Amino acid sequence: MSSYLKASATPLVEAHDAVLLDLDGVVYRGALAVEHAADAIAAAAAAGSQPVYVTNNAGRPPQVVADQLTGLGIPTDPAHVMTSSLAAAAMLAVDLPRGSTVLCVGGPGLAQAMEAQGFRVVTSADERPDAVAQGYGPEVGWAQLTEAAYAVGQGARYVATNLDATLPTERGMAVGNGSLVAAVVNATGVRPTSSGKPEAGIFHEAAGLVGSTTPIVVGDRLDTDLAGARAAGMPGLHVLTGVSQSYDLLTALPHERPDLLAIDLRGLLQTHPEVVRDGDVWRSGTAGARVVDADLVLLRDGVPVAIDEATTITLDELRAACCAAWAAADAGTPAVLVRRALDVVEG
Repeated sequence: MSSYLKASATPLVEAHDAVLLDLDGVVYRGALAVEHAADAIAAAAAAGSQPVYVTNNAGRPPQVVADQLTGLGIPTDPAHVMTSSLAAAAMLAVDLPRGSTVLCVGGPGLAQAMEAQGFRVVTSADERPDAVAQGYGPEVGWAQLTEAAYAVGQGARYVATNLDATLPTERGMAVGNGSLVAAVVNATGVRPTSSGKPEAGIFHEAAGLVGSTTPIVVGDRLDTDLAGARAAGMPGLHVLTGVSQSYDLLTALPHERPDLLAIDLRGLLQTHPEVVRDGDVWRSGTAGARVVDADLVLLRDGVPVAIDEATTITLDELRAACCAAWAAADAGTPAVLVRRALDVVEG
């Protein structure tokens, strides 16, 4: 069996008692559900694999997330939603007793998470808060950031819900929580502990919501979802409906590589073939790939095809190509790839 990608002779939902799902790019895109997502999630739940939604969005309370999903035809409830705000509150609760004061910088979901954990939320550094929790909120500005800087400067513990520098929007990449955190770091010299993806804690908290012992993580971003799965010691399924595409997979760093690949969430309902090494060739089903003189080459019916000449590749070809590219990179001779996303088709 490949030491890079895992195989599964049974559908993934039969092997895992919970599916920890990223939202944007996996379950929905903007105001619309990703194609096949609703049916796949319903089938997973029917098979006994409970869906849990894991998001770095700290501003929205779980009820708001649950209402959005339900409105998209994916019925859920707040008890199946894990936000980075909830993870931050759980992190603080390890060291701070109930009733401790927390200065919250961010949207309403952050303050609600802290209050649910038994903390008292304050808005001014003059109240000498025990901790500062910072998460994204469109209303965050100079005044809140300055209160945070004062409190951190006074010795308050500093936690950030995530350190994502940017936030994807319909107009492009907006300022993310990590960029706002950078202002406080620049003013104080103190770096916060992060509770969101790719940290392991948010995944363990998510699994704990449903008492899962064999969860699987599903995501579309290698640097958050899949890196987080590896950090948490959980298998990670990468779907091609969001941010990271074929080029990103082929050049992925070891700590960001997924264990399994799928076109979309239907991959949860499918078996996954073994990828085997045959000399310098990696094979998945009838597909093959190898790296020759820094060129990644596909083998189609035994005929070599340079990967930068292909317009579309099958999922099995991508599996084989990833293993070949990763093995070459780990051996110190990475393939030279054209920076574009190859279209991956079923088959």
